[in-house]
Amino acid sequence: MAHDPYAPCICGNGKKLKFCCQDILSDMIRIEKLIDNQPDAAEKLLRSLLKKHDDKEVLVTQLASILTRKGEFEEARTQLVDFLKRHPDEPRALLALADVCITTQGFGATRRIVHRAFQLGARQFPAGVAMLASRIAGQMAQAGCAMSVREHLALAVRMSPPDRRNSLLMQLANFESQRTIPYPFRGRFALLPVELEDPQLQKEDVRARKVSQIGCWEPAAILYSRLVEKCPENGALWYNLGLFRAWDGRLKEAAEALHKAGSVLEDFDSAVEAEALAQLIDLEISQDNYAIVQETVNVSSVSELLTRMDAAGRFARVQSSNNEDQVEGSRVAAEFEFLTEEAAEKPDPAQLPDVIADITILDSDENSGGPRALIVALEDDVEKAISAFRELAEDLAAEPEEGSRNQLSRMPSQCRLFDWKIHHADGIGSSRFRELDQERLANALQNWLSSPLAALGDASPADAAKDDDNKVRVGGSVLTLDVICNRMGYDPDLSGVREQLGVTPPAPMPIDESSSITSLPLLQFGRVAETDLTDEQVIEFTNRITLVRHLRLLERAVEELVKRPAALEQFTPMRGHLLRATVAREKNDMQTASECFEAARNAIADDPDAFRTRLELDIRELSCRLDNPHDEELPGLLEGIRDRYFVKIPEIEDVIREELENSGCVHLLDQLAPVTATSKDGVWTPEGESEPAEGGGKLWMPGDS
Repeated sequence: MAHDPYAPCICGNGKKLKFCCQDILSDMIRIEKLIDNQPDAAEKLLRSLLKKHDDKEVLVTQLASILTRKGEFEEARTQLVDFLKRHPDEPRALLALADVCITTQGFGATRRIVHRAFQLGARQFPAGVAMLASRIAGQMAQAGCAMSVREHLALAVRMSPPDRRNSLLMQLANFESQRTIPYPFRGRFALLPVELEDPQLQKEDVRARKVSQIGCWEPAAILYSRLVEKCPENGALWYNLGLFRAWDGRLKEAAEALHKAGSVLEDFDSAVEAEALAQLIDLEISQDNYAIVQETVNVSSVSELLTRMDAAGRFARVQSSNNEDQVEGSRVAAEFEFLTEEAAEKPDPAQLPDVIADITILDSDENSGGPRALIVALEDDVEKAISAFRELAEDLAAEPEEGSRNQLSRMPSQCRLFDWKIHHADGIGSSRFRELDQERLANALQNWLSSPLAALGDASPADAAKDDDNKVRVGGSVLTLDVICNRMGYDPDLSGVREQLGVTPPAPMPIDESSSITSLPLLQFGRVAETDLTDEQVIEFTNRITLVRHLRLLERAVEELVKRPAALEQFTPMRGHLLRATVAREKNDMQTASECFEAARNAIADDPDAFRTRLELDIRELSCRLDNPHDEELPGLLEGIRDRYFVKIPEIEDVIREELENSGCVHLLDQLAPVTATSKDGVWTPEGESEPAEGGGKLWMPGDS
């Protein structure tokens, strides 16, 4: 097939074929055919061609690709460097060299090459930039630079071709939903507008923003470092410099710039947010932290071990609804909690023991090794748990092996105040545990007020707040507290804390009707006045907070959503009502949750699949009400489920029985017993009406409409 000499060259550099690779076209086609099945032959041909055409970028990049696949990274690097010495501005060769260097040396050692490749390759080879950006995001994740991960993933999404964009969007959404990462780091940050009188300085600002858009955050930071030298009191410059450094993975320098921004920004809320961001970064890089560790103990005779553990008062078995659970490739035989004291036979809901360690017993497996116990605890408690386990197991526990202890994660020491786990004793519903958690949380917040913080010069918030010069730093520490609580699974209303400290509440943020809520930094979501938003913005607000999982903000969003029929219809009524029910459940507000389930049922009444959707809603409400085993509405709900579904979908009975047993509500199993119909009343039908009793009545049978 003939190739049009004026068509774009097949090497992809944008030139016409006639002026680029026409003289090696047949060889390139041959190489393409050889690469997958005969890479050695392709390599040999490429080396031969390079001797004759050492100015052809496509040849050296193809050769480097083959060499990297073979693991010959050093030669690939040499080939690319030699070519770039002769042709320093060839973008594809730069992208290939950056790829090799990231693989062999990491991003930190090669960021200059990477950013040069980004600048020269962004327009012509955006897919190559996207690939490098996603690779860097992976390395930044390992280094714990969450803001850099997020921005590199976002850059990859912007630069990627359509066929790869969905995959990258999924990666980005997965990152943004990870609760182990402080929630502000999971969203985007916007550069602040900068006011500069000098036209030359304005040009430098524009230049920095342009290179920032293509991921060149070190060059942007260099430009801004010069600007802050000339304008040291410009808070917006310092804030943007902090973002550039954070996106580039330079966390210590980022925190320094953001602290400075907090001290010179004129707007109080903006200053507090900058300070809070600096404090959060400080926590990520601080050595003042604690570890969660896992100890592996090889064991024998799992059945005997379980018998001993079941008989020991301080080891409480955790009920699991799935007998096929697996950990490390082995089947879970049982899970236990090691408690601070023996669990009472009839536990007092007001005095439940805490959990010191979680212990998982694994069966032997051909691929994963013999039976073993995995003991997970805080590093200060793990020895206590191991000692108690070995004392109980005795001869069933093997001697410790080297490398048996692994660090699973580390947490900032500020999180320790909010790090507890109460033993979930059987027969006590989840609503009671939420009440206990809230009691503990209230005490922890009071303790936080009097605890020294490094961000406040080792003064406590209560003491630091006495000096008006500390208001921004104290306000920042309150925002940081909100993030810490969210990370630990709590989203308290901190208005009382602010009041005790004399910190001004955040001012509502005016949002233009044309603005996208997703463009706001997550630290500013608390300032959104949801009542002033358009319907589209309320939907955006709700979707964003649902992904972030911040309960207090979600409550505000969904309460506003359900007041707007058009917005709720677009959001999907059932989803909106169920989100509101979720919030109500977490607040132990069963009355509101019940209203939400009823509203959801009404919303789907005319749907073609309403029967099965109603079943889903009934089971969801049952799960919710089982949080309180003595809920007065439970018997009636169970009877309705029994009468409506058991005949038509028999397997539902087993699901409901298991749910009752796992919730410690075996006293309700009698509600599932079938009721014999009488000729007087007839039999209930799935349409909710009784059949007439004429002629002795008519039984409703599966398959009847």
